[in-house]
Amino acid sequence: MKQKYLRPQLSEKMQQQLMRIAGYCSVATALILIVVKIISFFMTNSLSLLSSLMDSGLDLGASIVSLIAIRQALVPPDKDHRFGHGKAEALGGLAQGIIISLSGLFLLFETGARFLNPAPLKRFDIGLGVMILSILLTFILICFQRYVIKKTNSLAVDADSSHYTSDIMMNSGIIVSMVFSYQLGWQWMDSLFALLVAFYLFYTAYRIISKVQSILMDKELPPQMRSKIKKIVLRHKEIRRVCDLRTRNAGMRSFVQFSIVLSGEHTLRKAHSLCDHLENELKQNLPNCEFFIHPEPIDDK
Repeated sequence: MKQKYLRPQLSEKMQQQLMRIAGYCSVATALILIVVKIISFFMTNSLSLLSSLMDSGLDLGASIVSLIAIRQALVPPDKDHRFGHGKAEALGGLAQGIIISLSGLFLLFETGARFLNPAPLKRFDIGLGVMILSILLTFILICFQRYVIKKTNSLAVDADSSHYTSDIMMNSGIIVSMVFSYQLGWQWMDSLFALLVAFYLFYTAYRIISKVQSILMDKELPPQMRSKIKKIVLRHKEIRRVCDLRTRNAGMRSFVQFSIVLSGEHTLRKAHSLCDHLENELKQNLPNCEFFIHPEPIDDK
């Protein structure tokens, strides 16, 4: 997921509070939808609704993991974790990937059983009402999450919001599936859509685990970010070149270290002052990054 580097407009305390509220709202929304869908599934016997229920269960698990990750990531650095606790998000993502994979297997099993023993859809009106309610509540949650993302640049909230955005598209598809099953009697359409959802869950798990691997293995930041860092640094005429640029991501924050080559005539005080100024300038353009800058002298001759 591409991160948007916007300058936060709120204090750090307010940003953290907004992120926590977004996490609690996400969990509450998933809980409400799970209760409603459990009741409606037994009343409608819709496999598509079961697939939606499974997805809401995933949403709850993902939201809980996201909330825990947010709370842990906001813990300040300590003597045992000098770079902070940002990688808690990656560990949470790994748990999400495993849960999603298991849910996909369960839904695949249920779909096979329903293909062999088709069951008619009951109470179409209840199923339709539940899906409309799901879309409405999810849309409200996404609107609030987008506000939080704009104010905090939180990657955890951004990822959660993207997951719920896909839920709106899936729930819309479920409505179409229920219409075909109930109005036209195409019961196989209900099973077919559940099968598609199962494969969608496997794809989602693969995408999350791939992202987790990049964070845990300290994969370099995208080339456009590295180029942007070099461009900002080389605006200063005193700096001859940038060397040994190393970057990595740790959840909500990224870490960047590099050396700058200066004229040998620069005093230690002057080089230190330049590094401080450069660090402040970089943080203004990339507020979610921490920078470690080392000056290197060069012989002008």
